[in-house]
Amino acid sequence: MDITNFINKEATPDLEYLIDPTPTEALRLINLRKSTHVILIYGDMTASYEGRAKSQLEELMPRLVISKPDGTFMVHESSKEKPRLWNPPPSTLYASINLGVLTLRSVRASPREVVTVEIPIIKFIGATRLGITSNYRVFGTEEDIVNAIINNPSLIEDGLQIIAREYHTIVGDIDLLAKDSQGRLVVIECKRSQAGPEAVNQLKRYVEHLSQKEGKNVRGILVAPSISSAAYHYLKYYHLEYRRIEPKGIV
Repeated sequence: MDITNFINKEATPDLEYLIDPTPTEALRLINLRKSTHVILIYGDMTASYEGRAKSQLEELMPRLVISKPDGTFMVHESSKEKPRLWNPPPSTLYASINLGVLTLRSVRASPREVVTVEIPIIKFIGATRLGITSNYRVFGTEEDIVNAIINNPSLIEDGLQIIAREYHTIVGDIDLLAKDSQGRLVVIECKRSQAGPEAVNQLKRYVEHLSQKEGKNVRGILVAPSISSAAYHYLKYYHLEYRRIEPKGIV
């Protein structure tokens, strides 16, 4: 029988779903749409993972399975943003019926990892087309802060001149290397969120390395939207500086 006989009458080509389907109905929908649609399955299920380690969700309970055309496979519960079990792309989804139970196997070839889900009670299954954003960009990143300073060095201080971006040293890559109005070298380290003690230590390493290499004092400026009290204490102790820049304010 054609799969369309099993699809809810309100479905469209981009959204097909079944309420309380039989395993056979669910299997047909999965095999028909898994390479083109995002598959969502809600029901009482158990799951297991075997690969670099082993884990099991042995208790039969309501869970949500999400399978994407690129091979992404996830088993979600009612808490946490990340799935309990999952396989990244490229993985291959195999669906079958074993002793009347819908069984899903997501197999990743290298390294070999297998997520197995058994769903004796299927309450909902849907298949929907989702788009892919081609020009996706995250605003307010460290790169945005760096770009803003390059375009407008006065965000740090008047008379500042940018010399290099991602300046390579043996202790790491400096976000920005600059000269101030008095000709002194300035190391600028940017953070997109609150700066902690590790950010101060990172800046300190850069400053100390360049000071030894150049044989003269080098200024260090930490740029972030905020700084912890501990980090600010260390900053002052090492005679370093802080400038507050909000990522959202430079976009």
